[in-house]
Amino acid sequence: MAKKNINFLNSDEAAKVLGVNVSTIKRWTDEGKLECIQSSGGHRKFLMNHLSEFLEKNKKKASRVNVFPIESDADLKVSYNILKGDFDFLIQYLYDIAIASDRNAVQKVLNGLYLGQYPLFDIYDQLVTPVLHQIGYLWMEEEISVIEEHIASQTIRDAINRLQGIIHIPKQKNERALCMNLSHDLHDIALKMVQHILELRGFMTYFSGQLTPMIKIENVFVKFQPQRLYISSSIVSNVKYTQNEVNQLFDICRSFKTKIYIGGRGWDKLKYSHPNVVQRLYTFEEVYHA
Repeated sequence: MAKKNINFLNSDEAAKVLGVNVSTIKRWTDEGKLECIQSSGGHRKFLMNHLSEFLEKNKKKASRVNVFPIESDADLKVSYNILKGDFDFLIQYLYDIAIASDRNAVQKVLNGLYLGQYPLFDIYDQLVTPVLHQIGYLWMEEEISVIEEHIASQTIRDAINRLQGIIHIPKQKNERALCMNLSHDLHDIALKMVQHILELRGFMTYFSGQLTPMIKIENVFVKFQPQRLYISSSIVSNVKYTQNEVNQLFDICRSFKTKIYIGGRGWDKLKYSHPNVVQRLYTFEEVYHA
């Protein structure tokens, strides 16, 4: 079996991320405040989750620290705007690097914001969502091709998935939540962001994602006993068919006493008045507080 590549940071890179000098990194590791992996030659190596856990435990040290590694003048400008919280600049920058399919650059921005103690819902509401909307709008206006739209969206999706690796997830689980799209919905990036926020809140999540079939879906409820169901609907092409699916799901939730949370523009075409529907969600901040 091929050995999985792991991206380690050295002491110099960790110092750049945390905005301190290398001697401070050495002192923090010697004091046991900052976890690291020490090679046989005595060199310190760090994973991003080492830095994430340190920032979580030392929020006073972490308040808007320089968490964007500086390797060029362009990086310096991005770092400045992360620290300043200038999302107008960051939206345009993220769009440009997503269109260019620069996964590493997209990842650095998301990591920098999260490690800089910006709430995850702010990153998704104020940055990722506007960029995805911009990409979709330009495709609809035929200013970019469908393949360009797909590549840019998947670049952002990949970065969001990797961001999950540094999110501080509580060990104690509060509730169980099932996250799903309906059977004809291909758009599950927003649903993935919902899952991340729920995990951050301490939920045990089950993610079925796009094109979730309704066949024997009761078995999933029997197996996992979800206390909450999050349904994302972006596009509804056949209202009658989709409404029948929704009604079937709602009836199952009534039987299992599962609370329902819905989101996405598809719900503009669907009826969702039901005792088990707790809330229609419009922002990721609402997901965090619901």
